[in-house]
Amino acid sequence: MRTIQQQLRKWMKANKMLQTDKHKKEPKPKRSKERFTERELKELMGVHRPVYRCAKGGAFRQH
Repeated sequence: MRTIQQQLRKWMKANKMLQTDKHKKEPKPKRSKERFTERELKELMGVHRPVYRCAKGGAFRQH
């Protein structure tokens, strides 16, 4: 006795059935890795942003 999968293969071969596009798996396109400079990384992390502190009397001032 054959398995269902073997029977299906035999039937497809006998009837000259081809696989449709939906059954084929296409390889995923490879993504290029993005390279950042040190300056761009620091900007993304917020290194050069102004710093505000609570001063005397509760006012916020740039430090």
